[in-house]
Amino acid sequence: MSKRNGEAEPNGQDHGIKTQIRGFVAQAVSFGLTISPSDLASKICKETGIKDEKWAKYTSIEIINKVNSDLYRRTKKNERIVFIPHCLRNVKVCKATIGEEGYRCAKCGGCVIMSIVEECEKNEIKYFMVAGGSIVMKLIDKYQPKAVIGIACYNELKMALEKTSEKKLPTQIVMLSKDGCMNTEVELSEVKEKINE
Repeated sequence: MSKRNGEAEPNGQDHGIKTQIRGFVAQAVSFGLTISPSDLASKICKETGIKDEKWAKYTSIEIINKVNSDLYRRTKKNERIVFIPHCLRNVKVCKATIGEEGYRCAKCGGCVIMSIVEECEKNEIKYFMVAGGSIVMKLIDKYQPKAVIGIACYNELKMALEKTSEKKLPTQIVMLSKDGCMNTEVELSEVKEKINE
């Protein structure tokens, strides 16, 4: 069965590296975070021999996820918001409409967003498909969630995390497998894992 546009193909080697990173992160965070997440990410990458910048970024994201995970899990699902990047859309076939709160998925099945939206609806979680930046904060101010799931490229995630940290919102994040301005990709299994935690 072929993957839907926007859904990254699971890669055995990548999965192995992710598992290794998650193990190191869980161990390091369990002893208490005594250094900054970026310093800890550098330390973990050095210890594991990981030199690729992609994995350094993934490591720092996993540290933040782990630090926030207990508070995040304690929030009711209907008190969370999921932010889906509009760049995951398959622009050639997308039938989404746009309004002041971002795009509205038409569930045409042309990309992975339909599966994310259905997972959110099944769990009674509010979701928005947005470009990022200021609209995310406007929606957070308007709907006052108790926790946030963000799907984005590393740079967008970093900016959003600064804002959600200021508001003391436990945040779980999924980094895009392939970024860019359009037709990006994400591992759907990682998104579903966060939604269902």
